Amino acid sequence: VVGFRVMALRKQKKISDEKTRFFVNTAHDIRTPLTLIKAPLEEMLENKTLNEAETNNMHMALRNVNSLLRMTTNLINFERAEVYSPHLYIAEYELNTYIKEIYNNFQTYATIKHITFRYESNFSYMNVWFDKEKMDSILENVISNALKYTPKNGDILISVYDMKSSWRLEVKDNGIGIPAKEQRKLFKMHFRGTNAINSKITGSGIGLMLVRKLVSLHNGKIYIESTECQGSTVRIILPKEKEQFKNFTLSVKDKKTFYEPDVPTVPLKLAGELRTEDNDKLHRILIVEDNDELRNYLFQSFSPIYNVQVCNNGKEALTIVKQFWPELILSDIMMPEMRGDELCIAIKNDIETSHIPVVLLTALGDEKNILEGLHIGADEYIVKPFSINILKASIANLLANRALLRKRYANLEINTEEEPSTTTTCSNSLDWKFMSNVKRHIEENMDNPDFTVDVLCSLLNMSRTSFYSKLKALTGQAPADFVRNIRLKHAAELLKEGKYSVTEVAERTGFCDGKYFREVFKKYFNVSPSQYAKGDTPRSPKGEGE
Repeated sequence: VVGFRVMALRKQKKISDEKTRFFVNTAHDIRTPLTLIKAPLEEMLENKTLNEAETNNMHMALRNVNSLLRMTTNLINFERAEVYSPHLYIAEYELNTYIKEIYNNFQTYATIKHITFRYESNFSYMNVWFDKEKMDSILENVISNALKYTPKNGDILISVYDMKSSWRLEVKDNGIGIPAKEQRKLFKMHFRGTNAINSKITGSGIGLMLVRKLVSLHNGKIYIESTECQGSTVRIILPKEKEQFKNFTLSVKDKKTFYEPDVPTVPLKLAGELRTEDNDKLHRILIVEDNDELRNYLFQSFSPIYNVQVCNNGKEALTIVKQFWPELILSDIMMPEMRGDELCIAIKNDIETSHIPVVLLTALGDEKNILEGLHIGADEYIVKPFSINILKASIANLLANRALLRKRYANLEINTEEEPSTTTTCSNSLDWKFMSNVKRHIEENMDNPDFTVDVLCSLLNMSRTSFYSKLKALTGQAPADFVRNIRLKHAAELLKEGKYSVTEVAERTGFCDGKYFREVFKKYFNVSPSQYAKGDTPRSPKGEGE
């Protein structure tokens, strides 16, 4: 009996874990396209050349995006969401008008993927009855699946036929298809073909199960024909008349909204091939995002103001980081190969990269997830769908705070015996310990003229290239300049004491050439060593007070 209960509990836990993965994947799937809708609309609203009608249309679109966001909240309690209820709220619709509306919604996405996307019907006008909310879900699931699993330069055809007492919808693609031995599992919860999983395309495995349920509620039938590597055809047959339904309520639809003229869809002008702007004057940021559209949009949004590099996943990012040396990383969390949170941990625990601010993008916005993200070292946590302006401001603030911290390090405001405050912006203990160790080694070798950057690198067990990149990022100074500046500051303290001559001070701070010492001291403090010793007030050292 005990063994049976243990097995039952394990099975229950497995089912619970599968549901959790489904929620996470679905939330991610939904919020990424929502971001691609919301962010461009907000940018367009800022365009002062829009007329009143265009502005109103933009506001209407944003209101509907926010409605979709509320629906994603319902997804967390999907058993209670209206689209899943067994009751139908039906109304009469002109089928060509309705299908074209859905088709137009996907046309731009098909253009971006370079997919030939067509619609045809064997009638010009036909009224049918259905529950619009549920029918939206049926069509959006079937069409989005076809687009998702059809490769570049593929072909998708949506066909609708009048069959007297019923109507038939077909969505045919030449995508990756479904392995024959797996087709019997098509309508099971969380089913995903092995070829879909291996293709690294994200998905929840809920779509077809939901579609079959919603088709059945409409007293319809669904059939799927598929051949691996050749494509799939989804065929749905549904009744026309309301008398053919069971358990329904007549719904009052907004006729004005539904029957307004079709808005022509203008194909999106595709951005050129992603490239890195070669401009050393701009801050360097690395964008890590597996969704092609979102990655392209972020690149277009940030490339005018930053030197941008992009990649598809965390594993690829780890290689690029030590070639590109970004000043900030913007990464999605849910990605194939290596997740964004795993990338963040790797970045923050590597002495060569721990100083780089990491901004995580995620669909999971509750307090627990945000705290987990911050706990692993993320400098900012942005929830999808995000405002592109808030994202830009957050990145600008992080880079500004990094500049303030760089100034603090450059001005040697480091106490080697003090741990950084937990509230120190853009800092962590690894960076602080690194800077403390650098300063300590220099101070311990203050009077050694043979103490070079190479010696310092060996004491820190770092290559010259890695050390240069790290110190330059943290202080804005080359290592040789940083070592010299620490010596000059110590020389200034000795000169204030008045116990030693200028020549003795030079020797005690590792300058074997007295003439060179006087030159660099005057250049740094704007007064000569002898004037400084007499109490002449220097101007701010180079790099301070600027």
